[in-house]
Amino acid sequence: MENGLQANEIFTMIMLGIVIMLCLAVAFVLLANRSQKRIYREQMKAKALQLAHQEQLLYSTILTQEEERKRIAKDLHDEIGSKLNVINLNLHRLRKFATEPTVITDTVHDLFEIIGNTIDTTRRISHDLLPPTLENFGLREAVRELCESYPGGTAPEVVFDLLQDHPLRVDKSIELNVFRILQELINNSIRHGRASRIGIRLWLKPDGISLGYQDNGRGFDPEKVRENPGLGLQNIQSRINMIGADYQLQSQPGKGVQVQIDYRIHKVP
Repeated sequence: MENGLQANEIFTMIMLGIVIMLCLAVAFVLLANRSQKRIYREQMKAKALQLAHQEQLLYSTILTQEEERKRIAKDLHDEIGSKLNVINLNLHRLRKFATEPTVITDTVHDLFEIIGNTIDTTRRISHDLLPPTLENFGLREAVRELCESYPGGTAPEVVFDLLQDHPLRVDKSIELNVFRILQELINNSIRHGRASRIGIRLWLKPDGISLGYQDNGRGFDPEKVRENPGLGLQNIQSRINMIGADYQLQSQPGKGVQVQIDYRIHKVP
């Protein structure tokens, strides 16, 4: 009888020990899982902070770039352009009053040609850095002028459709970023897509701007590009994020590119 009781007690103790060990094992697994989740959350938080920091650096870089473009454009116009114009006027006087042999006349002619080309180049660089049409007349006329600068032939045919034209202008910084995005899209279509035709649609709405873009270039796989985007697409995405616009890109190899950008004016309640 006593032996039976002792055996039951031993069995009970063994079962109790097993239960305790199982509880400890479960508790250990739960603690390990919780700790792992906490570590994962901390890693994701650190990654998010790193991405946010990188994004902020990109924003700062773009803002600095635009300020530098304005400064260089102003310097080109005020300093180099004005001095070249003075030289040009003086050469006109020299040619008018010169009585020396034809060598002088030929030299002056060559100088005219060089200075004329330099003035045109300076004007073009200044225009690209800070388009005066955008500054003075807004996005509509700047986009129209940009499209007209591609006359076809060796350059792609660029077709512009203004589908809505509300007179309200958004902030100039928004117009500038949309214009820079369009420039980058055209540049990518020509350099990488080898497009022969580009279509641009613009809606100037009471509450914002919409831009539609399409080319007939080589296209690409968006998933592959998303893994390793080039500097141009990174610049576009950074500007999109900066102004808080919606951005959709569709493409397939051999089927060109389609882009839709929608910006809404953020009204303060």
